[in-house]
Amino acid sequence: MTAIPKHVTERLEIAILTGETLQLNWAEPDSNQAWWGKVVPQALREADGYAWLDGECEGRSVQIRLDRIRNLPTPVK
Repeated sequence: MTAIPKHVTERLEIAILTGETLQLNWAEPDSNQAWWGKVVPQALREADGYAWLDGECEGRSVQIRLDRIRNLPTPVK
């Protein structure tokens, strides 16, 4: 398991609390398929030994493993 820097989890927690939309680039853990989209984060959780972000991306529910996010979370204006 990869350790997630504290500033990344803090940034995501702020986005959850404020209802912020983030432009994220991430990869699926099993297939390595890349995704790029505007994500509304809803919750952080631990499962299967990893940290996960639950959210919504363009109307679809997504579960993103934090160590698979390829860019630092940035706000969408």
